[in-house]
Amino acid sequence: MTNKKALLLSIILFMIVAIITIMIILGKGHIGSYALVNTDATEKTAENNVIPKLEISLDKKYIASTKKETSEIKATIDGEEILEGITYESSDNTIAKIEDGKVVAVKEGKAVIKANYEGIEATADVNVIIPMKTMKFTSTNSVIHVGKELQMKLQVTPSDASIDTLEYSSSDEKIATVNHNGIVTGVSAGKVTITVTDVYTGNEKSVNLTIKK
Repeated sequence: MTNKKALLLSIILFMIVAIITIMIILGKGHIGSYALVNTDATEKTAENNVIPKLEISLDKKYIASTKKETSEIKATIDGEEILEGITYESSDNTIAKIEDGKVVAVKEGKAVIKANYEGIEATADVNVIIPMKTMKFTSTNSVIHVGKELQMKLQVTPSDASIDTLEYSSSDEKIATVNHNGIVTGVSAGKVTITVTDVYTGNEKSVNLTIKK
């Protein structure tokens, strides 16, 4: 008989604990108006533990090795500019190095600039180039049929100039499209102008093409 009473008491206690637990969960740490857990403090602690966002940017997308050109670095934490306590390093000092908080071009190539501020890191890519002096189209074919492709050929000086700075565009993509490699695709019959721009110097060259069915 005693064992039955003990078992019944255990069941009752278990049910009471279970009901209280469910009430705490549903009440988000409260039973009625009584708070068992300080949820406001927990939320504030979580907010205080948010890691600030560090960002860096360069004022020039391309810098010339032939001019030992430099690029200013700007660092911000959550939109606020950081002027002190931040360090920079280059992934390859033979391509681009850091001097007095600036990126200095050394030789043609790509490097990653990494910033560190109180243990928080951010990166930005830098492109070191050999600038073009002149450029011109040398493609002789001025007619493309719909669905066919034409590789635009460009002659540049100096011959080792970087071509990463080139951007191609079409005057009417309903007639012909052109990709970043200068490949033109005929879309529909008509006339179109393909333009290549050196984004470093701003120089442009254009050629007129005829698309036939």
